[in-house]
Amino acid sequence: MDAQTPGTPPSGRRLLTIVGVVLIVLAALCAAGCTATSPAETVIPPDAENATEFKEQVDAVISQERYDYATWGMMARDTSTGEVLLSMNGDRLFTPGSTTKVFTVSTALDVLGPDYRFRTPVYRVGDDLVLVASGDLAMGGRAGPNGTLAFTNEDHGDAWAFGDCLLVGADPLAGLESLAEQVAAAGVTAADDVIVDDRLFGETQMMSEGLVTPIVVNDNLIDVTIVPGREGEPATVDWRPRSSAYTVESRVVTGPAGSDPAVMIPAYTGQAVIEVTGTVPADAGPVNLTSNVEIPAAFARSLFIDALENAGVSVLAPTAGENPLGRLPDEYGSVGRVAELVSLPFSEYAKVTLKVSQNLYANCLLGIIAAHEGYDTVEAGLFVEGAFLEEIGVNPNTLMLADGEGSVMNRISPLAATDLAAYMAGTDLYAPLSDALPVLGVDGTLAANARPGDPGYGVIRAKTGTSAGADQQGGIFLYTRGLLGYMTTAKGTPVTFAIYVNNIAGLASMDDLQGVTDDVNDAAVLIYEYL
Repeated sequence: MDAQTPGTPPSGRRLLTIVGVVLIVLAALCAAGCTATSPAETVIPPDAENATEFKEQVDAVISQERYDYATWGMMARDTSTGEVLLSMNGDRLFTPGSTTKVFTVSTALDVLGPDYRFRTPVYRVGDDLVLVASGDLAMGGRAGPNGTLAFTNEDHGDAWAFGDCLLVGADPLAGLESLAEQVAAAGVTAADDVIVDDRLFGETQMMSEGLVTPIVVNDNLIDVTIVPGREGEPATVDWRPRSSAYTVESRVVTGPAGSDPAVMIPAYTGQAVIEVTGTVPADAGPVNLTSNVEIPAAFARSLFIDALENAGVSVLAPTAGENPLGRLPDEYGSVGRVAELVSLPFSEYAKVTLKVSQNLYANCLLGIIAAHEGYDTVEAGLFVEGAFLEEIGVNPNTLMLADGEGSVMNRISPLAATDLAAYMAGTDLYAPLSDALPVLGVDGTLAANARPGDPGYGVIRAKTGTSAGADQQGGIFLYTRGLLGYMTTAKGTPVTFAIYVNNIAGLASMDDLQGVTDDVNDAAVLIYEYL
């Protein structure tokens, strides 16, 4: 959720002396109403008329009253030369939100490679069947057309954050069904029990609700679709994935048209019945919400048992119950392998992670890259990431990374953000990274932010970052809104850019929050139009 080239690094750290362009120190840029943003230095084109106009346009955005106590940071570089074209508080540390995911995915692209494929095997161990989790974040459940992973611009991972969501059309159990069919084809007709080996890295909890784990089915969510009836009548529910281990029952009542929905769905902890309560307005149409799965391995086990039974493989153990890890072997040989699920290339997972800002995927990637390097903890993934960033020339003092998702515990400077992005632009990893970023007006978390014909439409590719919470007066406190990415400007300049605004207090509504989003987008569009 947005709640977040080999060789010499770019030379853009020299903020005050760049040969061939004009340096203009805008000491009073924020003087009118932007009290928390310190004087900024910027480099802009040498055309005096355009320089003045650019200054006025930027000033109009950042000096609005709602930013009286906020801080802005920006940096833009010519991607081809590394020259700094714009810098405002470039070396200050900001809460980055989900722009942190660009660091996570860039590290994973470097460690794993864009063509990396997860391989999830099933072994026959005695009379048991063991599914060995590989870290595959989709398990065949997002299979889209033409070898892609499907996503919607309103992902179910954000169902509670921004209302309801849109579900992908893909079968969330497709991978487990394929494995079950392979097991049956291998001649296995029965098993005493099914075990999920989730020892690839230790399960842990980060800021987001979802457990960081090597086994993920349907993003470890149960999708619940609520359909209102007439006012005063019960609403109906449907859900996926279906399992013989649990059912969903509705106690939801249809409220008046135009009323606010108020639905409670408990997390799935192994209970036989997930009871949904509350009200939905009569004119709501289908509402898609989720139940968070807090027992990922047991959840996957029960779904796999169902798939095996449907494929003709009988399992003696009950579907519901704990995952019996105590019977796992210390190692596996190739002799007992009876099935294997091979994923799509990692570049597809990068798209889902960045375009919809998938927190679970980003956090799990830390465990995955750690395991790839021989470690077994998610925390080790942060050290792998730190080593990669230091190797490519990102000063460790210009950022602090606490997770993969981009919680409020992270800090990143515009300097560090553009250091990384400019480096990636000079490598073979640029195409898969750039392709994975949301595109303004087109897809992902930027889909609704521009229309055809608007400046920057379809050209600005950037990861969004949003972290917000309630304040002491019942309003919204916005910790951050940010953008980090690439564009080719109207003048044909390839640009790497980062924009952050932090600590906006006193927002009264989601419309106010959208206003901040629009302002950050406007700042990016000004870069597109002037640089």
